[in-house]
Formats: sequence, C-alpha cells, structure tokens
Amino acid sequence: MPKTLDLPESELDEMEATKSRCCCCCSTPKSCIIVIITGIILIISGAVAMPLIYDAMIKVVVDDMMQLTPSSPIYDEWANPTVPLLSKFYFFEVQNPDEVINGDKPALVERGPYSYKLIVKRANVTSNANGTISSIPVYTYVFDREKSVGDESDTFLSINMPMTSTAYMMKDESRFVKQSMSLVLEALGESMFKRLSVADLLWGYDEPLFELVEKFFPIPGVGSQFGFLLGYNGTDINGMFTVYDGVANKSKLNHVNRWKGQTELDMWYTPEANMMNGTDGMMWHPFVEQNETLPLFHQDYCRTMPYIYKEDQMFKGIPLKRYYLAPFAYENGTTYPPNKGFCNEETCAPAGIQRMDPCRFGSPMGLSNPHFLYADPWLSDQIIGLNPDVEKHENYFLLEPKMGMPYTMRMRLQINMYIENVGGIKQMGNVRTMYYPAIWFAQEVDVPDDVIKSYRLGFQLTGLIVDIMKYAMIVIGSLMVIPASIALVNTCYTKHQKKSGELDEEKEPLLKNESRKGNHNTITSVYAEDGKEMPGILSES
Repeated sequence: MPKTLDLPESELDEMEATKSRCCCCCSTPKSCIIVIITGIILIISGAVAMPLIYDAMIKVVVDDMMQLTPSSPIYDEWANPTVPLLSKFYFFEVQNPDEVINGDKPALVERGPYSYKLIVKRANVTSNANGTISSIPVYTYVFDREKSVGDESDTFLSINMPMTSTAYMMKDESRFVKQSMSLVLEALGESMFKRLSVADLLWGYDEPLFELVEKFFPIPGVGSQFGFLLGYNGTDINGMFTVYDGVANKSKLNHVNRWKGQTELDMWYTPEANMMNGTDGMMWHPFVEQNETLPLFHQDYCRTMPYIYKEDQMFKGIPLKRYYLAPFAYENGTTYPPNKGFCNEETCAPAGIQRMDPCRFGSPMGLSNPHFLYADPWLSDQIIGLNPDVEKHENYFLLEPKMGMPYTMRMRLQINMYIENVGGIKQMGNVRTMYYPAIWFAQEVDVPDDVIKSYRLGFQLTGLIVDIMKYAMIVIGSLMVIPASIALVNTCYTKHQKKSGELDEEKEPLLKNESRKGNHNTITSVYAEDGKEMPGILSES
C-alpha cells in the first residue's frame, strides 16, 4: 500500500518566494558576506566618518578665516567694523538732596536711555614680525535722538563727583586743613549735588574745583574739566593696542600682547592683578570650549574681566552660548581670594563692587553691575529706587563657539561714588556711608541679517547636507545588511537541510514515485514484491 505526504501548494509557493526574495541581493554565501561587509562599512561611514569629515572640513575653513592678516575674510571688519554699535547711558537723579545730606537714604530716579551710535576705526594698523598686529582704536559717538528719551540738553540733579572725591581725599588731613578746604569749596559754590546736562556729564564741563587745582597743583592727566567720556570722542586717547594675529597660535587670536607699550599694568597690588589677559571683546579664539573662562581686557577699568558660560541660547535661529560677567569679578579678596590684588585694607568694598582708586587718580569710584545686580544686599539697601533685573542689567554676550565671535553683546557697567561723612567739611553734612550710583551704561551689538545669512549658508546648510548624507548611508547600509543576513542564514540553512536529506537518501534509496494530484503533491512509496520499500517517485496525479 503506498504511503503519501500531502503539502499545500500555498506553502510550496511561499517557500519559493522566500527563496527568491532572500537571494535577490546575493546568490551565494560569499556574495552575501560581501554585501553585508559593504553595508556595515556604509553604516560606520555614515555614523562616524561623515561627522569627522565635517568637523575636519570646518576646522580647516575656520582656521584659515580666523586670523588677523590682510588676506583674511575678517580683517577688514576688524580694522573698520561695520556692525552697528550702540552706546546707551542712564543717569540717576536724586529726589531728596537735603535729606541725603542730613543722613537719609537717597531716593533716585533713573533717567535714560540717551543713546549714541558708536563708530570704531583703527588707526596706524601695523603687522609685526613676532606674530602680532598693532593699532589705535578711535571711537566716535553720534547722538541718536530716535533711540533716546530726550535731548543732550536734558538736565539732572546729580552727585557732584569732583567735590565728593576731594572731600574723601581730605579725610585724613587735620581739622584745620579740612575746614580751610570747606571754605574754598563754599567760595567756589560747590555742594554735594549739582544740576548738569547729559552733554555736561558725558563730554565734560568746566569744573571750578579742577580749575583751581590745575592752577596751583597741576596733576598729570587731570585738566580743568570733568566728564565721564571727556576726551574720548574721536581721539586716540585709548592708546596703542598690540594683539596676537592668530596665525602661529590660534588660541591667542586677538589676545592683548601690549597696551601703550606695556606688557603688564603697574597700579594694582599683586602681579596677577596687573596681568593684561584676554581680548578687546570683538572676538576670541576659534572652537571655544563651553567650560572656558573668557577674559576681556578693558583699558578704561585697568583690568581683565572674566566671563563664564551660563546657558545655550538661540539668536535669530542660530544656536549660541551665553557667557556673562562672572559674579566673582566684583568680589573682594575676602570672599574671593584671587581678587585680593585689586584692593587693600582701605579700599576693599562689599562683594559686588570693585574700587577703582588706583585707576582714577585716587578718586573713590567703584565699578559694579547696574542696580547692584548680584551684589551684597547692603549696597542696594542704602539706596531707594534700585531694581536689579537680570534681563536689563546683566553683562553678557552670545558667542558662536566655532569662530569664537559674539553675535550679540550687552556690556553693562555702573559707576558708583563712595561717600562718607568727613568731619570738618560741612558740604558733606551728616551723609551716611554708601556707594552712590552715578551712571550706568550699555554697549549693545547685534550682528546684521547678512551675517546671519552667511552663517546659515556656511555652517547650517553644510551641516544639513552632511546629515542627509550621513543618514542616507546608514539607511542604505541597513537595507543591504538586513536582507543579505537573512539570505545568508537561509542559504546556510538550506545547505544544511540538503546535507541532511542526502544522508536520509543514503539510508532509504528506493523512493520510486512522486505525483501531483489536484492542488497537492503526493509522494508515493512503492514496495517491491519481497516487501522492501523502494525509492519514492514524485508524480502529479
């Protein structure tokens, strides 16, 4: 009696289709392995090699661009900046002058902004053989009425800084000397507060006290006028700056090498404090690391200011990093020991303000963030009307780290006058000890849209193309590896099955008949007359 094994035709068709699909990418184990290896190479190249190639390409381009040589793309912008610069000035007007003289807290009202377009040109640009470049920056201020709350002729009742400075300098003199000085101040019409215009306060006015001093006791650098920006408009008062050109050493690009011929300052109390570190703020070295402290040397304040990373921030669709003036910049040597070189026993101020006496001919001026942001609460507790706000008063810039260039800047500083009661000088009355805010200002820079467009074309578009290529290589590689792996497994499995079948045939060689009947294949085993099973024959019935 024949034995038959029926298999559904759909299963046989599926087996054939699977074999066809698995073998479409490779027909032999060797070819499957080649396809798999090729796919893996594509995946690795897309995931690893493409980003490395992009980074290497960007590094070559940036290194070639970020150097201060006449052939560099940034040279002309460095020598004669076209990016719009705006300087804003805010003044504090006292509302209760008599009460302040009698010991009350001053009630102040902020007036401003009074804005000026700032035009920067570099004169006497000279490339030096030692990898540096020298120039004299010249700043020109042009009043911008549209961005101001009033005219330069607006007046305020302001603290009389020349008079209060004089009183402070006389505090250790004998009572006779102080009373004599008080009589001189009275004869000159000096008092603790004086009504002055914006133009007076910024560009200077004739100060009777200075005229007297200049006549009898002339002091180098001190004339007969007083003004916060006296002598700065359109002059070379800033002196010669020499900075590294960044050709030999990219990490020193635009870092100050000399100022007015000096390699270090000579007014502070430690070598560290007298060091001239950092750049002028126009640019830092390329490929800035997030955890770096970025130093900025400011000649007007005779010191280096440290900026530290705060957060990532978007600006017009560009990913940037926000660096702000480190709160420890204005701390004293007690709360922050590295600052001990900026003050002595007499001039160390509360945290949040730094005395500038050696930088300002002995005048007890103090530098801080506007409205005493991040400062010791005692400072603001002595004043009525201050409202520190991070968004309005923080000193910061947004940096593009690949090029090391700020795309927006808000350089904000406040000038304060130290005041105390000086017995024997009646103009000081019974005034309380305090740091009196006189003025704060901001230099604002936002790169124009053409710079944003160049960044998008140069970095973002290139990065997008690289990303597309990266993911395309990963996808193509995956589409090669997965089917080829399945085909390889199927081929090996089929080969194994074939070997198993051959072994079975050796054991049962008498299969005689295989027939297909209807939608089934029938395997018929035929037995010989002696009862032994003969090889089956596949037949279609």
